[in-house]
Amino acid sequence: MSSLPDPQRLHRERLELLRHLDRLTDAPMTVLGFVWLALLVVDLTGGLGPGLQRLSNVIWVLFILDFLLSFTVAPDKWAYLRSNWLTLVSLFLPALRVLRVFPALRAVRVLRATRSLNLVRLLTSLNRGFRAAGRAVRRRGVGYVALLTLLVALAGAAGMLAFEDVPAARESGLTGYASWLWWTAMTLVTMGADYFPRTAEGRVLGWLLALYGFAVFGYLTASVASFFVGRDQTAADGEDDEVTNAALQRELSALRREIADLRSALERGEDGG
Repeated sequence: MSSLPDPQRLHRERLELLRHLDRLTDAPMTVLGFVWLALLVVDLTGGLGPGLQRLSNVIWVLFILDFLLSFTVAPDKWAYLRSNWLTLVSLFLPALRVLRVFPALRAVRVLRATRSLNLVRLLTSLNRGFRAAGRAVRRRGVGYVALLTLLVALAGAAGMLAFEDVPAARESGLTGYASWLWWTAMTLVTMGADYFPRTAEGRVLGWLLALYGFAVFGYLTASVASFFVGRDQTAADGEDDEVTNAALQRELSALRREIADLRSALERGEDGG
């Protein structure tokens, strides 16, 4: 009679298989994450053409397959869903675009047209972009934070352009992606801008951008300051080392002269004796 497999051993084997699967899909999912975020920026700023829309659908299907495969392998299904619920939401949202083909679900078209849905799409896609950045940059240093900030600026500007297409924004000169990118950059560096968002989604996104800016800009400023201070300290240490080496050379030369004088005196004494 064969014994049942050890549950703990089976759990460990599934975890190891999940880690191995993540390593295998690491590089392609990283590239697809950046492409997905870029397609969202294009969609929010000007819309996707037929070719880009097909590419977006293909990437979406690949994301679904990757999620289902990892979910199947994961030993604790509920724990996996709790830690990846944003990914699950991001996979559900594109389905609303597909469901429009059914006559009984024409109301979904109205749902997709709302700014609130675009805000959720933006946040979930940024979450996927952050994960891609985490795979691309292993060390959580200045380079990683700079990459995250670039993603936030590019996606945030696209979101503000889509949400704040109102007369007040156009009167303030915010009429294109470049101007909204400038506005987003000013918000991220905590300087702010003259225009205050008018829509609810624009205000939520503006508040999130400002929150990110306050959290990250201080870190970047401190990193840049420590870089220049470190260079000055290195230069000062180099100068100190040069002074120390010169002093040691002088002391060594003086010691050699004293030894030579002492040797000469000893030799004269022996000759006289």
